[in-house]
Amino acid sequence: MRPPPRFILFGPDHLAVLFLTLAIPALLILLVRSRGGERRIPPIVWSLSVILILNEVILLFHVWRLGLPVKEHLPLQLCDWATFTCVAALLRRHRLAYELTYFWGLAGTLQAVITPDLQEAFPDPGFITFFVAHSGIIVGILFLTLGLGMRPTLRSLWRAFLGLQVYAAVTVILDLWLRTNFGYLLRKPARPSLLDYLGPWPWYIASLEVVGLALFFLFYTPFAVRPPSRG
Repeated sequence: MRPPPRFILFGPDHLAVLFLTLAIPALLILLVRSRGGERRIPPIVWSLSVILILNEVILLFHVWRLGLPVKEHLPLQLCDWATFTCVAALLRRHRLAYELTYFWGLAGTLQAVITPDLQEAFPDPGFITFFVAHSGIIVGILFLTLGLGMRPTLRSLWRAFLGLQVYAAVTVILDLWLRTNFGYLLRKPARPSLLDYLGPWPWYIASLEVVGLALFFLFYTPFAVRPPSRG
């Protein structure tokens, strides 16, 4: 049996995913802005939500089927939390859920899409579930923002940053208890990433906080010029 192909950063498979990550929300936005677009919103938000949740279930099933340690694949990465907030924002137009998804997704999940911590390429199930989860969050953010007109605020930026501290506090306790590395709070990912430029452990965590806050402000900048509408 031939081994699965190895993932190549910015290889053909990766570039195809990056293209789809932008092309899919662009198509969905065109659909809701076209004639009769309001009728298309419920099917779109339900479809995106079902895909995101079902992907989490499939991932756990795949891990169990391979006999891998399930505790190391629990939905405890920041991107997993962003998956659940994204679903809440899609289905309920929940403002706090949208705010968390917007800042966590663009500051964190987007980096995972660009420099993924992966070993296998398409069509390995790990490749598929990884990008469905991470690119799915980006698709959800772009659709919520550009398709449904939801907007972040300066206050929501700080709420998202506070939520990040809650995530880190909860996750580091679970990491120490389970002997895992969710959130990369105990060590860096094996694949090249932004963390390689932020110093050794534990200093890269403090550096990441600064970088994360700077990215929050960067992604808020487009909305700082024109105040968001109420709602």
